[in-house]
Amino acid sequence: MNKETTKYSESFKIRASEVDQNGRATLPAICSLFQEVAGNHALKLSFDITQLHEQNLTWVLHRMDIKINRFPEWRETVTIETWPAAGDALRAYRDYRILDRDGNEIGCCLSYWMMINIKTRRPNRMPKEVLELRLSEIDHVLPVKTSRMKPFDDEGNAIKSYIKVRRSDLDMNDHVNNARYVEWMLETFDNEKVNINQIDIMFLQESRAGDSITSERRDLSDSYQHQLKDQDGKILALAECR
Repeated sequence: MNKETTKYSESFKIRASEVDQNGRATLPAICSLFQEVAGNHALKLSFDITQLHEQNLTWVLHRMDIKINRFPEWRETVTIETWPAAGDALRAYRDYRILDRDGNEIGCCLSYWMMINIKTRRPNRMPKEVLELRLSEIDHVLPVKTSRMKPFDDEGNAIKSYIKVRRSDLDMNDHVNNARYVEWMLETFDNEKVNINQIDIMFLQESRAGDSITSERRDLSDSYQHQLKDQDGKILALAECR
């Protein structure tokens, strides 16, 4: 299948609800746009979440590696380009590029996906039709990472924020939307003036309405480590930010 039939792009005008106090799009807002364009492309390819539900299957985001060169501003129109990339029978990659009105790349993302069975919540092998939709001749926008992040012991030094999961935090898979995880990690900065333009986040466990979440941050010399825990101490997500 050639580039014309497998690449997809969509334009968005940044809304007031998607910007911070400085009038620039937030990382969670950008994650939501990635999710929107990926879902629309999957629908075009006949493998979006609603179609998979008919087979008791669904897509689950496992990891996102995001790098932003410049955050788009309120009312600015950006184009997000995306395509499915080569993976294996249990893992799929999706690349994204954020382009300004002149076609300059202002951000990119490499996402890692799995397909799971809705009833068992266990990974499911990719159908042959999905495997055949992937582009292998285009380089990833960022290098594929094989290393896994590890939880950290806060030793009483971690900066913490506490969240109660609301029903409005859930998505069509009936668990917390990935953009909320990013939002909760950034909550630990409170009113600090910190410009985060890179985040590598791994989604490890589901969270549901009523859960009590602790967001923890540890500051390193050139980066920040984040982790989310539920009320039982289970690690839900890990991230490194710069």
